[in-house]
Amino acid sequence: MAGCLDLRGGKLKVYHLQKSTSRMNPKPSQYVSNRPKSDVDWIQSRLSHYVSEMTWSNEEVGLDFGCGSGHVTKDVLLSCCPHLTKIIALDIQPVVIEYAKQTYNHENIEYMALDIMERTPQKWDKMFHKIFSFFSFHFVKDCRKFLNTVHCLLKPGGYLLVLGVASTPLFYVWSEMSTMEQWQDYFKNVEKHIPATHMWKNPCGEFVKLAKECGFHPITISSGSAFHVYGSKKQLLEFYETILPEEIVKQIPNRLLEKFWEDSWLLFLKHGVYCEFNGTVFCYYTNFEMYLQSKN
Repeated sequence: MAGCLDLRGGKLKVYHLQKSTSRMNPKPSQYVSNRPKSDVDWIQSRLSHYVSEMTWSNEEVGLDFGCGSGHVTKDVLLSCCPHLTKIIALDIQPVVIEYAKQTYNHENIEYMALDIMERTPQKWDKMFHKIFSFFSFHFVKDCRKFLNTVHCLLKPGGYLLVLGVASTPLFYVWSEMSTMEQWQDYFKNVEKHIPATHMWKNPCGEFVKLAKECGFHPITISSGSAFHVYGSKKQLLEFYETILPEEIVKQIPNRLLEKFWEDSWLLFLKHGVYCEFNGTVFCYYTNFEMYLQSKN
């Protein structure tokens, strides 16, 4: 990219990591303030497109899988879908759900800490008209189980819309960290946090086949090149801190944090991150869209 600046020699600020019992490193306020606006704009644009193609009735119940902080649930999903008179918004991290309840509360949203890959209330069978997932599907390791679960929750003719990432430099960074002598002990078993789509040559073809086998009519399954835009290196690293697996974060001693951030930045530069002269950072990735309808 023209006008790029290599900051490899720059000094990195040490960002102190917070321990938690959740799978990812839950810092919801830090996550929201550092999340790239480009991501939220993309979600809103694509959601508006697909919402216009869906069939709606006057009062519907929707589910937001992996709602995180609740920002997108309230400010994007709810506003784009006025026929959703109730949204059940789920995340597996109780700390994040508490933040969502306090910060993005709304009378039409019920936030719950629940992993539907482990259990779902029986009363939810065929309960939902629409199910959404925004930048959370890559956490799912068993895609077949997820689609089978969603199929059980959707009403006949209901829709599933997934918007997120198929592959990103982040996963290359984690993989390479697991091979580096200084960091390999902290990144053991990191592959369980890396989605299968990261290495698939044809994720769209794989999901077309899988969706049909799980009782869906695949309407749109696509992927393409895209990029996250960060205002600075600091913003990227502070966002990165919030999405590191907690089991890795809690092991890294304070004395190694500065070196950890230095090595992380170098690997980001190696695997698709560019920094321009004005400090703007572009992180190139492969996006993923999956729009399915449950067969009647």
